[in-house]
Amino acid sequence: MLNFSTEQRILELGDIRLGGQPGELPTVLFGTAFYGKKFKSMDPEAVDEARKLIRAQEEMSQLTGNPAVVDVYLGDSETVAGRLDIVLEELPEKRFFSVDVPESAMRREVLRHASQVGISHRIILNSFNLGAEQEELEALKEHPPGCAILLGYNPKDFSVDGRIDMLESGAGIMEKGLMELAKEFGIENIILDTGATPFEHSAAETLRAIPVMKNKWGLPVGCAIHNTVESWLWMKQYRREHKSEYLTCDAGSNALPVMLGADFCIYGPIRNSGMVFPFVAMVDKFMAEGADDYFGVSQDDGHPRRKLT
Repeated sequence: MLNFSTEQRILELGDIRLGGQPGELPTVLFGTAFYGKKFKSMDPEAVDEARKLIRAQEEMSQLTGNPAVVDVYLGDSETVAGRLDIVLEELPEKRFFSVDVPESAMRREVLRHASQVGISHRIILNSFNLGAEQEELEALKEHPPGCAILLGYNPKDFSVDGRIDMLESGAGIMEKGLMELAKEFGIENIILDTGATPFEHSAAETLRAIPVMKNKWGLPVGCAIHNTVESWLWMKQYRREHKSEYLTCDAGSNALPVMLGADFCIYGPIRNSGMVFPFVAMVDKFMAEGADDYFGVSQDDGHPRRKLT
């Protein structure tokens, strides 16, 4: 069981509370929508499927008590307005959602669009990272999102210290650290992603960095550990004939960051919500009991510990 001497900040992101001491709040779960070939065309069938998956994740959230964030994959400019409109129609009015945008130029475009339609305050940028080009930095300053995930991935040094260095100083890759830049841009809510790396590339440091970062900064910390499972070469072969076993490993991997104090997990495709939410809720119950027994950390009635008796 873990408890940190550093005061732990709790962020209020609309109707979602994120952060605190381990076991205090339910783990927030991010499921990625619109990812895959099926959603490239966004024909009526694909739109209907996307809506069903968003609703299914919300139903699992209501069932378990784990807050749900829709992580909107935006791979090209033609999809931005349509996909964001669908999400806005499906989510409660004040609900934050994240935008998963791989390319810097696209992130700039998404930030500007969000500002134009008046939703910047509900955006969680996934993520602010070393790939940010100058025009993206200018867009962040002009149109800061309500929240940003700062990615600690450092290609020069996969160690915990290397990941912290990326956040703190830019690791010799950026002129300033991501933390300093985010504050300069006026981003009020900052959460930290330790930056999942593959096996044999210091994968364990992805997890070890969680308690170190929480104790250092007192900010919400998490990761997308499913990426480590997805990049596992042996598993890529095995999953061809053993899909259910792969999905079990994929969902189960989310237990690891939670047991080390993570506040959120980016668990991958939103279609997996039915497996992931009960799994993480179970781990939250273990963590909550331990936090209460050892450190006197209490939970409210909406926590999986109280909700799923």
